[in-house]
Amino acid sequence: MDLLSGDVVLVEVRFHQAPGAKVRPTVVVLDSGDEDFVGAPIATRVRSAEFELNLAGWQGAGLNVPSIARVHKVAVLPKESIRRVLGRLSDDDLAHFSLALCRAFCPPSG
Repeated sequence: MDLLSGDVVLVEVRFHQAPGAKVRPTVVVLDSGDEDFVGAPIATRVRSAEFELNLAGWQGAGLNVPSIARVHKVAVLPKESIRRVLGRLSDDDLAHFSLALCRAFCPPSG
């Protein structure tokens, strides 16, 4: 499965400290063409606004409720954990998502 940056997928996320898993939406950050991808989780409650992005086009991205991308919580996830593709970020949300990634991870110039 090939993914594009900005795709919104539903993934099964295993708990680290307890048995079980949850199914959660995730924004694809990078797919390098192998068996995993880098994704940023999507949530409905703001926890740390500095690196969280309100998704204005949440409905068009296939989400059921207003949501935020937790840009600073990126993780490498196996593609086999994807249950289905929900949709795609709008062009505006994708542009803001890219800027938020850079704010979180790009070193300041100068």
